[in-house]
Amino acid sequence: MPLLKTITVIAFFATLQFTAFSQKNNYLIPEVMIGSIVPNYMNGPQFGPRIGAAITYYKSSNEDTPTNQYYKFPLIGIQAGFHRLGNPFVYGNELNVMPVLGLNLKKGMFQWGIGTSYFTKTHQQNELNKSIGSHFNWAFQWMYYRNFKLTDHNNIRLGFGYHHSSNGHTQLPNYGLNSAVLSVALTPSTFNIAKSNSKEIPKSREVFIVARSGIGFHELGSTTSPVGGDKKLVFSSSFGVGITFKQHFRWYAGFGTRHYQHYADSIANSPILQELEIHPNNHFFMMGIEYLIYHVGISIEGGINLSKPFYYHFAEEYENTESIKYTLKKIFPSRMGIKLYLLNTAKKPKHNLYISAHINANFGQADFSEASLGYVYNFQ
Repeated sequence: MPLLKTITVIAFFATLQFTAFSQKNNYLIPEVMIGSIVPNYMNGPQFGPRIGAAITYYKSSNEDTPTNQYYKFPLIGIQAGFHRLGNPFVYGNELNVMPVLGLNLKKGMFQWGIGTSYFTKTHQQNELNKSIGSHFNWAFQWMYYRNFKLTDHNNIRLGFGYHHSSNGHTQLPNYGLNSAVLSVALTPSTFNIAKSNSKEIPKSREVFIVARSGIGFHELGSTTSPVGGDKKLVFSSSFGVGITFKQHFRWYAGFGTRHYQHYADSIANSPILQELEIHPNNHFFMMGIEYLIYHVGISIEGGINLSKPFYYHFAEEYENTESIKYTLKKIFPSRMGIKLYLLNTAKKPKHNLYISAHINANFGQADFSEASLGYVYNFQ
């Protein structure tokens, strides 16, 4: 897209401020972003500034509920964005949609988002693009915003942060695309007015157990190759015990197992691996935290692999078994994603079900993308 057309699109989004609605506790905020790709591999293609625009629908609540008290009256919303990535010939453009959570700080607001992005160009369209191997990808953002008074009716909101997109090792190559961005927007003077906590959050510790079963998929290979390999399934399950603090923050720990179909097929097709009597499974200890917001849970997990014997043979063929990165990836699994609960967690149901989407990694390198069905039992 020519630069003039890009500027025209951004200007159009900016003018939406004058027609956007700003009803009680509901806001529609357009913003303009500029930034730069942060290279994550050597000898990558050249690029210019990243330019984009986004529009976010926010909803807040003044109700004196435990959820609002714990999160200091958060903003919950959904954002849609369009971005020119600095080198359209290689990267094309990015469109993304993601739920966002705005957490009020003493000064400003921290915003976290997770969703999906669509890239108009991938490695298949231009081999110089080693960052993005698929059109559809995971999208993440971390932003910090501050409002400054502009007029009696409007503020100017400035922000900076980090955007990331990758496909979770489901289609190679998959270095992922990282960007640092700056943001500017006009907001109504009533937007995100700081609210004070009117009462103490009741201290509580409630024990729960959680069990889940998941199915994921990925390609077998390193970050960049082989391109065009088969996508095969990863079956997983886990069980844990934890504590819910103040009704909204969970800590838990437990054990899990995974079965990699790629590993199983590799062993079945190799007499040498069969003689070693290794298995295609991964047994691990995991520990996690989760933030509960009504029907939504945001979870981050880490752990230690107790057994993953095939990983050495995988790394021997596709990576480097002599590096410290290999050791870290062999030992430490990680997992991050979002859960959608059937019942409102703020009402403390004894039984609850959830579906979830997570990206799983070996230390910091994506391993596979996964969907799960889970069950939580709360001891009350």
